Amino acid sequence: MKKARIDYSVDMGFVLKQLLECTGIDYKEELETIFKQLAVEPSNLVKQELGFVPPYFGKADIKLIIIGQDPTIQNVERRKNIKCTLNLDKAGSLTRYVEQICEGLGITIENVFATNIFKYFYTKPPAQTFNILTKHLSPNLDLLKRELSSFQSVPIITLGEPVLKLLTNDRAKVLYYWGYDSKTKASNGVFTSVKAAENKLGQIIYPFCHQPSLRKHFYKDTLDLYTHYVKDSSNGVHSSH
Repeated sequence: MKKARIDYSVDMGFVLKQLLECTGIDYKEELETIFKQLAVEPSNLVKQELGFVPPYFGKADIKLIIIGQDPTIQNVERRKNIKCTLNLDKAGSLTRYVEQICEGLGITIENVFATNIFKYFYTKPPAQTFNILTKHLSPNLDLLKRELSSFQSVPIITLGEPVLKLLTNDRAKVLYYWGYDSKTKASNGVFTSVKAAENKLGQIIYPFCHQPSLRKHFYKDTLDLYTHYVKDSSNGVHSSH
């Protein structure tokens, strides 16, 4: 695969051209096709007029894949400022969180490919209407699998519980994979991943909480330990060529 040198500060047309060269995926065409397949759900309409948000593709060899949910933040006015998945082209709390994970893995944010399952906006944050995400999952999952097929032996992490539930089952919780002990309210150090046979991607997944959850002591205290588990269990972090 070609190394990315994507500049997210330029116009979207040029960004998409660069992504096409690096991934072989025409995101504009793919999203137009997905929009046509989505059932109209009046309780939370898709905002096609806002377009979509392309993945973040670091400038070095890709050694970590991050999967988010969607770009629909609560603040409607700020949605138009989102030019890249997870806003990783800008400084901010989410970028710092990803950088912390990367540091624990011995890599940098330039080694990251980050994409959302749903790359477009809804009228309101769709975690409030989870049933719609379930209904809209199939075509978006197909595109996600095509994205991931470009990378070989690269660890995959998910951000947030809704993503984990969508890819596994509605009973899944991140803290279970982080060794949560209901008696001590802390981790017992027995960490696990989602096995390939137990998720819709057919690959090993390491579930992470989303950045706001770090306000909870359990996640804050366990983050570095789980990150080290990911590094060890994936035999270090591999490169995609």
